[in-house]
Amino acid sequence: MRLGELSWTALDERLKRGPLDVMVPLGALEQHGPHLPLDTDAQIAEAVADRAARRVGECMVAPCISVGASSHHLTFPGTASLSEATLGSVLVEVIQTLVSHGFRGAYLVTGHAGNVGAMASAIGELDAAERSRVVSFDDWPAQREAVHQVAESQLSLDRELVGTHGGHFETSIMLAIAPDHVDMASAVAGHVGPASSASAKLRSEGMAALSPVGIIGDPRGATADAGERYLDALVELVVEGIEAHREESRQRVAP
Repeated sequence: MRLGELSWTALDERLKRGPLDVMVPLGALEQHGPHLPLDTDAQIAEAVADRAARRVGECMVAPCISVGASSHHLTFPGTASLSEATLGSVLVEVIQTLVSHGFRGAYLVTGHAGNVGAMASAIGELDAAERSRVVSFDDWPAQREAVHQVAESQLSLDRELVGTHGGHFETSIMLAIAPDHVDMASAVAGHVGPASSASAKLRSEGMAALSPVGIIGDPRGATADAGERYLDALVELVVEGIEAHREESRQRVAP
C-alpha cells in the first residue's frame, strides 16, 4: 500500500499486472497549539490516504509532502512554509513523474487547508491528458462541513466549539491515530466563532492575531471515538471522489 516501501522492480511488476492508482498526501510543518505536534496535518493526511486506499483498492500511497503553504503560522516556532507557487510547482512535477510510469490515476489529499490553492493551481498547469487522470481534493469547505456535520448530528457538539485548526476535530483524530503524540494536559481553548470569519482573519492577519495559542475551537473534550467518526467522514469524501473518477474514466474508454 505504501509506495515508498517498494523497490522499483516490485512496483514495475505490479504495474504490469493491472491498473494501479497513486494517492499523494499533503501535510504541513506548523504549530497546532501547545498540545499537538508540528506534523499533525501530515499524520492526518496519511491516515485519510491509507484508509481511502484500502477502501477503493488498486491504489498505492506515496510518501507525504510534509511541508506546505503555512505562512500564516510563521510567528510560531517550528513552522516551515513553502510559497503557494513553489508548492504548486512541486505538485506538478510529482504528478507528471508518477503518471509517466503508468499509474492509471493520481489523487491529491491534504490535511492542511493552506495547501488547497497550490493544489488547484497545479491541476491547471497540467495538460488535458494529464488532468483527466488526476483528482485534487481541494474543496476545503466541503471537508470542514463534513466534519462539522458529524459533530452536530453524531456528537451533539456546536461546530464553533469543534473548530478547525488544533480544535476538537484534529485533536480527536490524533487521539485515534497517534495518542502518544497528544498532550491533553496542555490543551486549552482557542478562538471560538464562525468558521468563515475565522478563516478570513487568519488569511489576512495570521494565526497569532486570531488565536495567540494557535487554536481554532476547543480541544479539551476531544476523544478517540470522535476522531474515528471524523476520519470516517473525511475518508468517505475521498472514496466517493475516486469512485466517481474511475467511473468517468471507464465511460471515456468504453466502445
